Amino acid sequence: MSREYTLQVLYRLGMAWPVTSWDYLQRFMRALNGLGYFDEA
Repeated sequence: MSREYTLQVLYRLGMAWPVTSWDYLQRFMRALNGLGYFDEA
């Protein structure tokens, strides 16, 4: 399975996004934690 074709199509349609940074990942994980996503049931 490859995502290259899909990426090329999206890029040609003008859709592109930056590489995910460590800062973004940390904020994302904090947000999930704040929502109780990692709490045991």
